Amino acid sequence: MTKKFDLLLVDDDDEYARDFALLGQEVFNVYRSATGEEALKKLQKFEPDAVILDLRLGSGIDGLETLKRIRSQFVELPVIMVTDYASIETAVEAIKLGAFHYISKHPNMKALHAIIRRELQQISWKTLFIRETDKHFGSIVASSPVMKNIFKTIQRIAYSNANILIQGETGTGKELLARAIHSQSPRAQLPFVAINCSALPFHLFESELFGHEKGSFTGAIARKKGRFELADGGTIFLDEIADLNYNHQSKLLRVIEEQTFTRVGGEKEIKVNVRIMAASNKNIQDEIKATRFREDLFYRLNTIPLKLPALRERKEDIPVLIDYFTKSAYAENKIKNSGFTNQAINKLKNYSWPGNIRELKSFIERTIIMHPDKRIQPEDIELGQISSDIPVFFEKFLRLPYPEARTRVLMEFKKIYIAELTRRNGGNITKAAGEAQIQRSSLHRMMKEIVMNDK
Repeated sequence: MTKKFDLLLVDDDDEYARDFALLGQEVFNVYRSATGEEALKKLQKFEPDAVILDLRLGSGIDGLETLKRIRSQFVELPVIMVTDYASIETAVEAIKLGAFHYISKHPNMKALHAIIRRELQQISWKTLFIRETDKHFGSIVASSPVMKNIFKTIQRIAYSNANILIQGETGTGKELLARAIHSQSPRAQLPFVAINCSALPFHLFESELFGHEKGSFTGAIARKKGRFELADGGTIFLDEIADLNYNHQSKLLRVIEEQTFTRVGGEKEIKVNVRIMAASNKNIQDEIKATRFREDLFYRLNTIPLKLPALRERKEDIPVLIDYFTKSAYAENKIKNSGFTNQAINKLKNYSWPGNIRELKSFIERTIIMHPDKRIQPEDIELGQISSDIPVFFEKFLRLPYPEARTRVLMEFKKIYIAELTRRNGGNITKAAGEAQIQRSSLHRMMKEIVMNDK
């Protein structure tokens, strides 16, 4: 049986309201208010699927004023206006105030019900689509109010050419945000070129950014285009901009201001058209006070500032991210799993996640690999806590034969070492492998070895 729509009918005509409810009872559950004020009070107690609102009400506030007040308090609630006095002017005004539709009462009641039912079915699909897509923006997954506000900001600024400075802790998704803005802009089909300023070799700064001519220095065996030239027409993303050498900052400032440069060893001035986005995990205002960052460069980059909150500041997003990363991990590792219990998710929500989203992503993948074919429980979750009681750790192995004890101690050590290693590196597997001085593939192999041993 098809679910009925719950309607709040706001109409002062008793006979009309009775006929509307009687003839639509197979499709609608109709609740009625005779005045706008009464309707607003009812909406404080329950939320219908839609409000059917008459333009002209016998007493109190009229339909348009009622619509205005509903829209100010219940932003997403569908309101369909009905009236015997339809006109272009009132229809336009109603739509401007946020009515989903404006329908004349003139059709017979069955025809009117069919129109309303069709509109509500469309609204239901639209609402479902909006609520689901509202959790995603490009590759960014979120449902918290603070991130939804950032999504709205992206929609407003994407079509401009203004420079953008994104600040936030490591692992919060600054490059993802920059890519999302680029993908919504008129430059979306043109290059997005990312540069990690902290990884730029000092002596190759100009060559990397502006290119070089053949023979301009030892090793320059051919002409090379720089990153700015490669990004022409698109977006250039300067990640970890605060780590850029102070002298190099002045050279970058000139290019940002004039969008012209000369290749190393060249004489021809090259003109480009690029949008500049920059990011930093440091507080650039503090860097300016410490004379490590140029104030004029900051103001040039900071036309539109964006601040990405840490994951601990938007814990509402953790369940959505867990679901997203869990599905990704299943697909990537071809592992069957039933996800996380609510108790496990609550445990994860109470963790501070110093490595932010990057750490969460790595944790989800690691946990699923280590616990295949099961639903993750709170006791399955290890967030890198290490016991300092070393004698107790060894005690359970002391009565075993030496070969077996050595194997089991090594396996236990691997489990603790990997958990702490990945926690310390904010969940970044590549960095963790680098610190351990092993290949990333070796680290994955060790993790899978632990899984097989636990079976």
